[in-house]
Amino acid sequence: MTPLLPLDGIRVIDASRVLAGPFATMLLADLGADVIKIESPEGDETRTWGPPWWGDPTDRRSAYFASVNRNKRSVVLDLRADDGRAAFDLLLATADLLVHNYRPATAARLGMETDAVRARHPDLVVASVGGFPGAAADRPAYDLLAQAVSGLMSITGTPEGGPVKVGVAMLDLVAGLECAVGALASLVGRGRGRVGSVQVSLVEAGVTSLINVLGSFLATEAEPERHGNAHPHIVPYQAFSAADGDLVIAAGNDAQFRRLLEVLGVVDDGRYATNPRRLEHRVELIAELSKVIGRRRRDELIEALEAADVPAGPINDVGEALASMEAVSEGGWTDMLEGVRMAPSPIRVDGARLRARLPPPRLGEHTEAILRGLR
Repeated sequence: MTPLLPLDGIRVIDASRVLAGPFATMLLADLGADVIKIESPEGDETRTWGPPWWGDPTDRRSAYFASVNRNKRSVVLDLRADDGRAAFDLLLATADLLVHNYRPATAARLGMETDAVRARHPDLVVASVGGFPGAAADRPAYDLLAQAVSGLMSITGTPEGGPVKVGVAMLDLVAGLECAVGALASLVGRGRGRVGSVQVSLVEAGVTSLINVLGSFLATEAEPERHGNAHPHIVPYQAFSAADGDLVIAAGNDAQFRRLLEVLGVVDDGRYATNPRRLEHRVELIAELSKVIGRRRRDELIEALEAADVPAGPINDVGEALASMEAVSEGGWTDMLEGVRMAPSPIRVDGARLRARLPPPRLGEHTEAILRGLR
């Protein structure tokens, strides 16, 4: 029998599209919530972001769409029409949480303006993900724009190169995660007699996600620089090239640094004894370490560093990273349902992995069954 999950009995109406909102609701679905994905007759636009596809392309299950829509059911409603909004409102009456990522003006046209929804359904938690906060909330935004405007691109890349975006839509993921956390907090608050709403924006989440970089700017007002694969405040904490491959070494404290030198056979003349001194002498230290590391074989060096309790590891490509997860997972790491191979949730509950229960749905696959239950 399938064990009870933390969010069993919670119904979520997912009226979001693309990535941030669907990622938030997938986290809730993985934890057991009944997530009903509301799609327009055209469907979530990521359904068309292929190839690659899972199965027949006419099923419109692109690999992109599938990556953030497992464990959900799909209902097609045209919220531009009166009957679509009426059915939507009936669904809201059965739900605990509504999640959407429409801009305020659009949300109002589609019947999702927070105060109006809460007036009709006072026990419903409403969580929304937008692009910009405050007075700019009606501006359109995707992750790329948010990475640029938030300052994230300005600190990503090498000192000699220009700004670079992160390789995945990182701020969509950060905002989606914060939306899910806020929604869960509001559901807990509802149980204590306070029903609230949650708003998260990609740009604000992007600025706050700068964390230590933003903290340093607030303390000094000195504009941060790009450090490539290195760290602005810790040395050595970066990528190196061994004789036959690349690796990273992250010596986060003085004890780890001393053990690193022992493994490499490097003698410190006193210049590198503390992290502030290593920062002061970063250029010569990295040059010395790079020369020694460049003569060692990568895997042999990583094994020696692991034995010395120094954080280090290979720079894997995606296939190697997946293989490493499969190697440490009993029964395999990915899930396969209806021919769709999916990554699992990284959350474990009571020590158990959260396996996929439903494959990413075909467009409108569950419309008839769910709407019939409302009559």
